[in-house]
Amino acid sequence: MNWLFDAEKPLMRGLSAIADLLILNILTLLCSLPIVTAGPAILALHTVSVRMVRNEEGSLVKDFFRAFSANLKVGILFWLLLLVCMGLIYFDYVAAQVYIPILQPVIAAIGVLVLAVAFYVFALLARYEDTLGVTLKKAFALAVGYFPRTLAMTGFFVCFWMLSLRFLQFGGPILLMFGFSLPCYVCAILINPIFLELEKNKG
Repeated sequence: MNWLFDAEKPLMRGLSAIADLLILNILTLLCSLPIVTAGPAILALHTVSVRMVRNEEGSLVKDFFRAFSANLKVGILFWLLLLVCMGLIYFDYVAAQVYIPILQPVIAAIGVLVLAVAFYVFALLARYEDTLGVTLKKAFALAVGYFPRTLAMTGFFVCFWMLSLRFLQFGGPILLMFGFSLPCYVCAILINPIFLELEKNKG
């Protein structure tokens, strides 16, 4: 039975990853309690998630708080920008429901696009040192240029949250344990090949 507890075995690697994602989700929730700091918390989550995918050595908690502190300013700035954009989109969606229902699918599509670009922005800010303006341009280009991966990331995030909220009795605890960390980890898996390609071309 010792093989079950071998750290190199898939079972133990899987259990270790689940434990890490649970810890990361708790850290993200705690650091997001003042809503304004949710941006830096998500950036820190992205930083550690990419390192997990790449099997880069480090301390989970220390790396998280180091990334949180390093990205505090830009994280808050982008988070506030994202909240304003999503708030306007939601307002337009509700208004369209009353006045021009035919526009609702278009507005919803714009909201999904903004969400998709946000995934790339968080991942890019977490990994590379660029201004927010440059990062936004790169994120939009990547979201369009790698559309199948963009669709997979956005689809997983939306389906994961919608199903969890739909079946809240079971989904509620799942969201508390993995609501942020699991979608972020899936995004890191999908984005990592893009980053490797960019770094190879840059090198």
